[in-house]
Amino acid sequence: MKPRPLNGVFLGPLQSMKSITLVAALAALAFTAGCQTENVNTVERAAPNAQPNYVADKRVVTDASLAGKIQVLNVSQAIVSGDHLKIQVRVENKRNHGITFRYRIEWYDAQGMIISSPTDLWKTHQVQGRESGVVEAVATSPKAVDFVIKIQET
Repeated sequence: MKPRPLNGVFLGPLQSMKSITLVAALAALAFTAGCQTENVNTVERAAPNAQPNYVADKRVVTDASLAGKIQVLNVSQAIVSGDHLKIQVRVENKRNHGITFRYRIEWYDAQGMIISSPTDLWKTHQVQGRESGVVEAVATSPKAVDFVIKIQET
């Protein structure tokens, strides 16, 4: 077999095969490094002192694909700054890799009317694989008594 030039250097059949094997091994390594999960170990109190005020929620799923990736674990609320409603939504990434999603929170008054606010924008949030995270917001008006959380895949 006649030697072939590789980057201007003539390699024999054995060296050429070694080069191909090396390139293939490096490509496989790069591929598997990109697929690694980012596992996180945690430590917390066995008997937490915190007493969250969990909200009974109603869920409407229109995107089954997203529901298979992000799960809402719970919703809690508190009153902050004397009279503003604050909510926290704990979500869990059910996948092995990080996921980014968008969310928006709509606030409602006692008559069920939406409270418009300049902060009523879609926000982006990321959660690592098999991790949970918190999305939180404080109502811009003390008149807010209810809310709707909307989640979209990006």
